[in-house]
Amino acid sequence: MWKPEIVNVMGNVILCLLLTFSISGRVLGQENSTGKPATVSEARAVFDLSEQLLVKTGGEFQSGVAYQSFNAEGNATDIAKRIHEELTKRGLKQLEGASFTDVYCSAFYQKSGFTFSLMIMPTGSPNTVMVTLMNQGNVDLRTLPKPADIKELYAQPASAMYLSDLPVDEAKQECRHLLERDGWQWFGDTTVSFFMRQNAVRLQVMCSSAPAQQGKTAIQFSTELMSSALPTIPDLVRVGYSDKTMRLDGDSKLTLDQFATDYRKALESAGWKPTTEQPVKIDFREHLIFRNKAEELADLSFSTVDSLTRFDLKFMTVAQVEKENRRAEAMAVEAKQKQDAERARMENPPSIAIDKPNSASLAKATKQSLEWTVPSGTAQAVVAKWLQTQKATGWKIESTVETREFGEFTLTNGEQTLRLSFVDPGFVPGEITIGTSKKFQLQVNQ
Repeated sequence: MWKPEIVNVMGNVILCLLLTFSISGRVLGQENSTGKPATVSEARAVFDLSEQLLVKTGGEFQSGVAYQSFNAEGNATDIAKRIHEELTKRGLKQLEGASFTDVYCSAFYQKSGFTFSLMIMPTGSPNTVMVTLMNQGNVDLRTLPKPADIKELYAQPASAMYLSDLPVDEAKQECRHLLERDGWQWFGDTTVSFFMRQNAVRLQVMCSSAPAQQGKTAIQFSTELMSSALPTIPDLVRVGYSDKTMRLDGDSKLTLDQFATDYRKALESAGWKPTTEQPVKIDFREHLIFRNKAEELADLSFSTVDSLTRFDLKFMTVAQVEKENRRAEAMAVEAKQKQDAERARMENPPSIAIDKPNSASLAKATKQSLEWTVPSGTAQAVVAKWLQTQKATGWKIESTVETREFGEFTLTNGEQTLRLSFVDPGFVPGEITIGTSKKFQLQVNQ
């Protein structure tokens, strides 16, 4: 039964800290998990968070198999209650230790050995909260291999802490060794922790000096489920992963060619087939595109950076691929419409009406050019009078060159542009030429 407890925010923070650091030897409603860490398909079969929005929201909705995040209107308590009802309908059971206030809520749920964490926080906008629901995986942290002679400080569904007499560095080495022996694969590290992965479960291990514990080392385990389980290869010196973008990136000591060969083999062994025989170069990066039987997509890009091969491997679900295809198709349609409109406009561009200069005779006409003749010795005066008329109707005039025998002018009126020149040596009829760009066509007023 959902039972909100109204406390202030500071009280809630204190409660969370107590739950996190002071529950010694106790597991909050831990449902025993059986078998190995789950695959993505196994997690999807239990509860696919990418497909089911728990409450209606008019804002942006981000989701994957293992998480969903969105903003919702209302206070945290009301939103938490509505989500609780939806989760209960789907067979999830709330664990003890939940905390609810009007501005902040947190709770754990379980189903079929999987643990789900719910967090609701203020956004800074009035009457709007941010909701994050995550699948933390199906690993019972109590069953993980651990250094000998350690003491359990606390154990929760997705986090556990132990105390060890080993120095921090030795504790790290021992934990990694034991986990690798148990089938876990190194999956990157930070300055304070390292990650291991097995199937679609990522395990974070943090070893640090335990405050007020007589020099002991605190070893903390926490897990999360990943929405994609893209393979890695040996010889990586750095690995990073974001579940919200479903991107795996890192650095390798291998050359570009060897990296492409090895990663291709790893992806093919995991059921992915390349769409091209050789990488395709786009800008400065090489690309290989893979698809699997489910029509999901993996885009592997890589390049040389500081003597290392830096890579980025992006996973896309079928729905995301279809969305991208629709977006690309829409962009292609829009581009074609613009091209067609531009072509039609170029074939029949807007007209600029031109008044015939006084005493001028039209000698030659095209869409973008008009050539006139005037009596010898009169061109400069005819042009000056014509320009004065144009200026009165809003045209701006700039003169490049103007003498009695020769002149050049540029006229602008909004997007419209005219170029006028005249030649009048004095012993043959003068010539006046008015032109424009291909964006417009000239029309002589009758």
